[in-house]
Amino acid sequence: MIEFHEGRAEELPFSDDSIDVALSCTVMEEGDADRMLAELIRVTKVGGRVAVIVRAIDVPAWVNLRLSPALKAKVGILGLFGAGVAPGGCADASLYNRFSKAGFTQLRCFPQFNAVTPEEPRLRTLQQQALAMFGAEEAAEWRRAIEQAEAEGTSFIAQPNHCVVATKSLSTGGARDGSR
Repeated sequence: MIEFHEGRAEELPFSDDSIDVALSCTVMEEGDADRMLAELIRVTKVGGRVAVIVRAIDVPAWVNLRLSPALKAKVGILGLFGAGVAPGGCADASLYNRFSKAGFTQLRCFPQFNAVTPEEPRLRTLQQQALAMFGAEEAAEWRRAIEQAEAEGTSFIAQPNHCVVATKSLSTGGARDGSR
């Protein structure tokens, strides 16, 4: 049975060792990542799985537009799309070390991209986010490239993420004291 409960990631409303599978999706960027990981460890049963996905501000997004090399480089700035991380948050590959140091077993660490397509209103927001940093000529090139890709049906922006899936073992718990 799957149940969903609302709560704070830094103070989960569950008993110790009560959850078989715990998932955090783009939450650890927004607060104290060490505290959130400690809570995931606390509530997950030994042998249970913990999976975390965070936005990756240390990997450039991939924009599927025909752009000049100069504009392509400008759009490739780390953290341009959907950036932002709170003090103490995690939005980079340090996620992998946090899990390793916490004592998890069967770690599966991998980056992935989340493609934002024209069907999603968020694509326009991301396109406008980039547009705000361009001069007039760059903005015109950007708009032309978007129009062309939309006409061809190939328009998207792929946002990077870091992901970990791991198993809680008897030795898991290094993050309880805030260690990294």
